Amino acid sequence: MASTQQTLPPDPGEKIQGEEAQFSTVPIHVVTNPSELPVEFLEPSAETQLVIGFDCEGVDLCRHGTLCIMQLAFPDAIYLVDAVQGGEAVVQACKPALESNYITKVIHDCKRDSEALYFQFGIKLHNVVDTQARIFN
Repeated sequence: MASTQQTLPPDPGEKIQGEEAQFSTVPIHVVTNPSELPVEFLEPSAETQLVIGFDCEGVDLCRHGTLCIMQLAFPDAIYLVDAVQGGEAVVQACKPALESNYITKVIHDCKRDSEALYFQFGIKLHNVVDTQARIFN
């Protein structure tokens, strides 16, 4: 697994002032094998409910396009699931988590991502908070 470190502010809403600003380091992992993902993600349970940021990238991402990367943002690390190098095995390993009600997936505009996962891999997203969704009175 390839890893790198990215420096992020402790709270995205805080203003960082001067050179004295403190930053935390968030590891970024490129995943090509399911064993490189956190166990609590691979084996969802009521005891370890999670909230993650989620997004997919690809070429013409839809039912006929190509899924390339799934981005999974945890509080302590970011995982870039490489669907090209890892193939269907690494994507299918994510299926229980992506379909789990115990893991909340926060995503912006999940229509194309959801379509690609369902038609290409048989994965039906559950427990999604889509920040694109609008509430009308």
